[in-house]
Amino acid sequence: MNSYKGISVDDKHKIVAALKSRGAGSCPRCRDSQWTVSEYSRIEVQATMDRDTIERTTIPAIMIVCEHCGFISQHALQPLGVWPHHEAEIEHKTSERTSASRA
Repeated sequence: MNSYKGISVDDKHKIVAALKSRGAGSCPRCRDSQWTVSEYSRIEVQATMDRDTIERTTIPAIMIVCEHCGFISQHALQPLGVWPHHEAEIEHKTSERTSASRA
């Protein structure tokens, strides 16, 4: 059973603030400026250009959806500063979520 509850309001605010501080603006397709922070995603990438490689990794990202035309934009979370870089940060966030779900 999946217990995913969606992106927290706090994380949405951090993502929006990070995008605004970097000058993110209107939709490149329709030029509307109303966006919705949608879901986290992981973009799978290869470690090399070798077609038969099994070495893979992922880039943690966020999907932003244009409310007018539905265009989906993906932004890597690490450059935005909203993805934990250290094991201690990951453990702290996990324990916060566990405590909140018990309340």
